[in-house]
Amino acid sequence: MARHVDPSRLGVYASLEVLDMGIMDQLLNLDDGAFGLLEEMLALYKEDTPDRIKAMVATLAANDMADLADVAHAIKGAASTMGAPRVRGIAATMEGAGRSGKWDEDPQMLMALLQETFEESFGAIEDFIAANKT
Repeated sequence: MARHVDPSRLGVYASLEVLDMGIMDQLLNLDDGAFGLLEEMLALYKEDTPDRIKAMVATLAANDMADLADVAHAIKGAASTMGAPRVRGIAATMEGAGRSGKWDEDPQMLMALLQETFEESFGAIEDFIAANKT
């Protein structure tokens, strides 16, 4: 079951959807309506993203903004592919801050929010599969 992030914590990201149903449809269409491809992609998303988030924590602690931006960019791409706009938005903010060196929001708060929204998106995709797979 999808975990939900407290809306009061989302700030500007509250307007972004957890899942983009258009992307879900596109991914299913790539597999002729079957769920195999989506399930494989979800497994990779689940396997890769937590390690990338841990890498971001380390780069933030080391004040290595270039690496933080690169890892955030990778998460942004994965979230786009998986139809997770909220995760994508937070990762994009962190990528931009890493590249510019200017933080409009607390980076530690963003890291926590990135982790929470990743878990939320993962659960929402699992729920989507369970509800639609026959």
